[in-house]
Amino acid sequence: MPKGIIQGSIWQVDLGEGDARPCIVVSREALNRGQLVLVVPCTTSNVQEKVRFPNHVRLVAGAAGLPRESAAMTHLVQPVETTSLGQRFGQLSDEDLTRVLHGLAWTVDLFEHI
Repeated sequence: MPKGIIQGSIWQVDLGEGDARPCIVVSREALNRGQLVLVVPCTTSNVQEKVRFPNHVRLVAGAAGLPRESAAMTHLVQPVETTSLGQRFGQLSDEDLTRVLHGLAWTVDLFEHI
């Protein structure tokens, strides 16, 4: 298991779509010690257009080591095996992680149910 799997860390992950992409670990620390973690994939295509929607969160180039401006796609949250984590990019700032978690909460309609 790779070291440093913590909430807000960004890893290169092969999601079975052909190309690996940066993904943000969003699962809580207690779950990150197991064989599966929850991740939110990122995209670099049409970022300006996508971030107009609350299920996409803008991440500037350089955030947590991302080479290009990206959008975290919170509606595509998914479990991945820790063995599929590749290169570690870095760690999101508390502010960026909070924005991603808010996007995830919006995606699952959490605000209406708490």
